[in-house]
Amino acid sequence: MTARSNEKGRVLLYEPEASDVSVLVADADPVSRHVLAGALDGADRIRVLGAADSCRPLHRWPLDGVDVVVLADAFRPRPASLVPGLVDKGVRVLLLDTRWTARSVRDALAAGCAGVLVKDPAIGRLAAAVRAAAAGYVVVSPELMGLCPPPGRAAAPEPARPRGDRSVGLRLRSLTEREREVLTVLAEGLSTREAARHLKVTPATVKSHVSHALTKLAVRNRLEAVLLMRRVLDEDRPPWS
Repeated sequence: MTARSNEKGRVLLYEPEASDVSVLVADADPVSRHVLAGALDGADRIRVLGAADSCRPLHRWPLDGVDVVVLADAFRPRPASLVPGLVDKGVRVLLLDTRWTARSVRDALAAGCAGVLVKDPAIGRLAAAVRAAAAGYVVVSPELMGLCPPPGRAAAPEPARPRGDRSVGLRLRSLTEREREVLTVLAEGLSTREAARHLKVTPATVKSHVSHALTKLAVRNRLEAVLLMRRVLDEDRPPWS
């Protein structure tokens, strides 16, 4: 909401006009890609930039300018395995499936999905979910709410403790202030692109800080580092304070 004074000195409140959301539809099934793209094409404030065969490597997906990927891959045993690579590129991911379980919902959210949806090409639901994901919300189909982790319970197992004989606190203190800042905003749920905008750096710089932090923390991937930071931030006194 933005405030602006008119010529009579009155303060007017208005919502700034939202920009269009650029979407890529990814699925191994060409018919499904066509149906999903058709469901979104022409929807208010949504531009479908293209479609991708989800069996192809991510570097061959046309991701330039994409805000949200709608991923629906019924042929992949664990479709959420594609999500971390997309999240690292600063893209929000909506994962569609017809065979959700409590474990697959948990894994998808832990991987960084911006939404888990029952596969349904109904224009109203899908378009609204895309816009909500682009705005930074996490979207869950009503049918899946019972499968989500209860409030207060982590959406993923605790990250493995760093290898070696140094404590978690010592390893976290070994991070630079900037590396801690990056992990902190990522632990708050920001994507790479959002973190870069928040910290006034480039996405490549964010990725570089994460890479250095992984080495210092002796963890295997970004997810473990972020979950570790989240656990520490929930403590009353972080080890570097």
